[in-house]
Amino acid sequence: MCGRFVQYSLLEVICEFFNIDVVTCNIKPSYNIAPTHKVLSVIRHNGNRLGKLHWGLVPSWAKDPSVASSLINARIETLKEKPSFCNAFKKRRCLIIADGFYEWKRENHQKQPWYFTTPSGDPFAFAGLWETWKGSNGSNYPSCTVITTPSMESIMKIHNRMPFILTQDAIAPWLDPDIQDGKQIETILRDGQVRKLTGYPVSKLVNSVANNEARCIEQRSGRIQDSPLHLSDR
Repeated sequence: MCGRFVQYSLLEVICEFFNIDVVTCNIKPSYNIAPTHKVLSVIRHNGNRLGKLHWGLVPSWAKDPSVASSLINARIETLKEKPSFCNAFKKRRCLIIADGFYEWKRENHQKQPWYFTTPSGDPFAFAGLWETWKGSNGSNYPSCTVITTPSMESIMKIHNRMPFILTQDAIAPWLDPDIQDGKQIETILRDGQVRKLTGYPVSKLVNSVANNEARCIEQRSGRIQDSPLHLSDR
């Protein structure tokens, strides 16, 4: 699963990297983004729009937003069939902007956090789905979920699942609302995954959501086996 991530790139970098046409929010660095937080996202609506969505999908037919905490991730294997995701899979796909993410490895009955990012250090995009839930009082609750996939073989020893990171070539078709054919979308996911990452263990500071600072992504030191891993399936 993907339960925490990081976003710290400057607005001008994000706008250039993801060809943003409209910005609808302010941004600030966050080193410990957790479920239900608002996350930086891109949807296609009269161009690429950069804004914020609540992390944790609330389908339009849900009784209330309380289901969000159970729908922070969408497994790639069931996107087309699961009622919570199948409609958004065809019509409401988004980017969720990140600079890195955390996973936890079990070590001696404890969990050791690891931080993963791209070797280039550029921001990247999780493949996501989005929805807007409307309350009885007319309020809107825009939300999203991060698509997850089985981990690359090199990451399996840390965690068995990981967020799906889109390649640059896959971003435009993923956002295109005119692409609604399931097989076409599956082709984007089949061919459009980033498969080179760098990972290393970090301080357990990140275990508490209250800790939101750059120290969260500093490499833990003191042991030879804590050297960074350069992870790739290709």
